Amino acid sequence: MYEWNGTDAWVEKAPQLGTETFIYSLAVFNGKLYGGTYNNGSLYEWDGVDEWVEKAPQLGSETHIYALAVFNGKLYGGTSPNGSLYEWDGVDEWVEKAPQLGSKENIYALAVFDSKLYGGTFPDGSLYEWDGVDEWVEVAGQFGGQENIYALAVFDSKLYGGTAPAGKLFEWNGTDEWVEKAPQLGGQTIIHSLAVFDGKLYGGTYPNGRLYEWNGTDAWVQKAPQREDEERIPSMTVFDSKLYGGTTAHGNLYELNGCGELTE
Repeated sequence: MYEWNGTDAWVEKAPQLGTETFIYSLAVFNGKLYGGTYNNGSLYEWDGVDEWVEKAPQLGSETHIYALAVFNGKLYGGTSPNGSLYEWDGVDEWVEKAPQLGSKENIYALAVFDSKLYGGTFPDGSLYEWDGVDEWVEVAGQFGGQENIYALAVFDSKLYGGTAPAGKLFEWNGTDEWVEKAPQLGGQTIIHSLAVFDGKLYGGTYPNGRLYEWNGTDAWVQKAPQREDEERIPSMTVFDSKLYGGTTAHGNLYELNGCGELTE
């Protein structure tokens, strides 16, 4: 794990832990920072100084914790390859709260909306609502061949999803289906991340690692082009009134400078 120094560099705050090769998800819970990993699907808590501490080991055959979310005072994780929902017991293990639903292999995104927990899946790009007890309930099926719901975000009191393989933006109608709000822009095939910043909705893309702003009605508008050969913006967050994005293939941190550029 790395911390940005506020100006121009990453500072390592926690080294690799064992055989974990990815920290796929991060969440703040009860004033502490947690990470969900691959390839052992474990939950780690940062000690606030210099290392990760395992708080829940792999449960069954789940190898990825793709998403973390805080809901009703508890920490939840969405997994792969069995698309299950787990709740952390607050001590040392995951507890399954909803098993795989049909053929859904991945829960790529989690979001809290209107006091309920939602998950975006692969394959078939569907939206599920957790019943609060023990199962997922489908509230929006696949739309227009979109196989993945990579990102979810709440904006202007509505729930949005970013998709693949056509990099579209969908708005949930609140009952039973997705409504397309922005079509694919250029050759961008994946909306990898969504974030709300300064009253607007932004999306980070693949394969050219671009930043787009939704115009609020029917289209994406490019706000920052690709930086060097960064392919993806798989994560975005707002911190200290600024918008940040984490990239691949080089694992850099970028800040939107307000002038249409991502500044490393």
